Amino acid sequence: AYSTVGTPDYIAPEVFMQTGYNKLCDWWSLGVIMYEMLIGYPPFCSETPQETYRKVMNWKETLVFPPEVPISEKAKDLILRFCTDSENRIGSNGVEEIKSHPFFEGVDWGHIRERPAAIPIEIKSIDDTSNFDEFPESDILQP
Repeated sequence: AYSTVGTPDYIAPEVFMQTGYNKLCDWWSLGVIMYEMLIGYPPFCSETPQETYRKVMNWKETLVFPPEVPISEKAKDLILRFCTDSENRIGSNGVEEIKSHPFFEGVDWGHIRERPAAIPIEIKSIDDTSNFDEFPESDILQP
């Protein structure tokens, strides 16, 4: 593929380069999402899309882990293996390469769909929103 589609924070460098890319760009995006989930914000977040683009393209210098946020070495390693050059990216040899990473040690992949959700959710009807927080309209700021 050659088109550039997506949110700049999550786009792999090879997509920005417009020289062609494949499904490995999705593993980069997963690494960015994992970073955001564990650190609290995306690794390349910036005030402007141009600055985000610059950070993504210079990921070797800009992909850093803040020392004040605790993160396991296994998690850090997996993120770095996702967010690297496409030819060295984890997953280039198939999904089993990812599933066997030490971060996933102890995961029973054969039965993962059978596990209950970590937080039990009760859905009463198709339009039930009781599992969401309520935000009174007075809290909404109008531009």
